[in-house]
Amino acid sequence: MEEAKGVPALVLEEQLSQWIDQKRLFRSSDPFEYLKSIEPPVNSVAFEKRAQAYRIIEPIVYDTGCFNEEIRAKRVRLVEQTNIATKATIYKYLRRYWQRGQIPNALLPDYRNAGAPGKPRTLAGNRKSGAKRKFGNGTGIKITPEIERLFRLIVESELLNDKKINITSAHRQFEELFVQHYPHIKQGDIPTRRQFDHFYKREYELPQRIEARTPVLSFQKDVRPLSGTATANTLGPGSRYEIDATIADIYLVADDDRSKILGRPILYVVVDVFSRMVVGFYIGFHNPSYVVAMQAIVNACSDKVSLCKLLGIDIELEQWPTLGLPDAILADRGEMMSHQVERLVHGYNVRIENAPAYRGDAKGIVERYFGTLQAEFKPYAPGVVKGNRIQKHGESDYRLDAVLPISAFAKMIIKTILNRTGFVGDFFI
Repeated sequence: MEEAKGVPALVLEEQLSQWIDQKRLFRSSDPFEYLKSIEPPVNSVAFEKRAQAYRIIEPIVYDTGCFNEEIRAKRVRLVEQTNIATKATIYKYLRRYWQRGQIPNALLPDYRNAGAPGKPRTLAGNRKSGAKRKFGNGTGIKITPEIERLFRLIVESELLNDKKINITSAHRQFEELFVQHYPHIKQGDIPTRRQFDHFYKREYELPQRIEARTPVLSFQKDVRPLSGTATANTLGPGSRYEIDATIADIYLVADDDRSKILGRPILYVVVDVFSRMVVGFYIGFHNPSYVVAMQAIVNACSDKVSLCKLLGIDIELEQWPTLGLPDAILADRGEMMSHQVERLVHGYNVRIENAPAYRGDAKGIVERYFGTLQAEFKPYAPGVVKGNRIQKHGESDYRLDAVLPISAFAKMIIKTILNRTGFVGDFFI
């Protein structure tokens, strides 16, 4: 495969098996797999070179006789006598054809390996590299180390930060700096925006540019590469719970007086990290606090069969099992930072973990469940928050559409959870 003058050789099947047992042979990925999907444009240089090379070797490789040394030598002599290629050229194309998959695309030229990509070109004298200008005045000047130093000053002061300055504005500032250092250079010969952009992208990798131009909190939360999963440090169900609260996107009314609009409820959700199952929830109108969070934890530890029965839903224990208290609870730096949480830690040996400030991604599973749960009922429930937060002229007030009482909303949440965990039954109330 890698020999410069290699040709096909006959090897017995028993010998191959022996080499595999001795680990002299092993299966590997095809380095030329990409050739199968390439199709050069018709009449392009690559298209013509492939066609020319295949015409030379086609009389040799049209059947399996090319693998026999005597037959192959006879066919090579016949092609050589036509004077379309020398013997060395014929064998060069044959080896390329055999080593790269025995397909016509194996004969495509390797233009992608040409030109030393990523390496700067340095021409002798003051000649500028690259093609001549088609537009604009002047011929341009050679980019010297001193000009690159000016490039770097502007890049690091204006682009590698969260100022959100674009490449055009940065180049404009470079022009002002350049004129101060080189007042004798004509306006048309000042390094162009394209040269500036080329230096910027050549010297600074894309990950470096993104990290530098993104605020730290936004980068940590939304952009940084992930090296693992949320379940990496969980041993099984009940190993870690994630708990969080949100304001539900729906207005509720009182059970005893449907004309009384209570407002948007606080929805607490507790999710088991390993199984992704919602193990508990709480619906109320009190602001998030340790006491309210404990209501959700108590719900997570309660028997779900009895809970569902209170709302007229009959389930089996297997449909929504109770896991009890977990080894650890991951929460915000709010309700679980209270001194009251020490009772849970010392009394029940539960480890409390707090996410960093403004880092909702640290407990992304429960954060995602808020959107998942609400997406199930929002298209069908009345009084759902929609449109603009500030009511525009002619827009209806969705608060006046509220007709759902707290008990019905709790029933809807339970059925949504059961529907997500595989419960088969009537989804709508």
